[in-house]
Amino acid sequence: MDMIGFDQYYNMDPCQHSKILLPIPENVRDVPCDGCSRVDACGVAMTECVAFRVWSASGDFLDEDVGRLLRVPRELRGSRGI
Repeated sequence: MDMIGFDQYYNMDPCQHSKILLPIPENVRDVPCDGCSRVDACGVAMTECVAFRVWSASGDFLDEDVGRLLRVPRELRGSRGI
């Protein structure tokens, strides 16, 4: 019977996964869709407003941008024939 290899430092070295820095912005505010009257319509039409696009990139948004300049995301434009 073959022995299964065992790393002797496996239990001694703490996991390093939580120390990996990912390029994900810290959210300053909650998602702008919370409390928006167009949340259901945007979900059906697969559109997003300026506030959501800015929030996705930076974690913050301006209140006046909620529901403004709705458009289909670039990733979905080709699949919808737009």
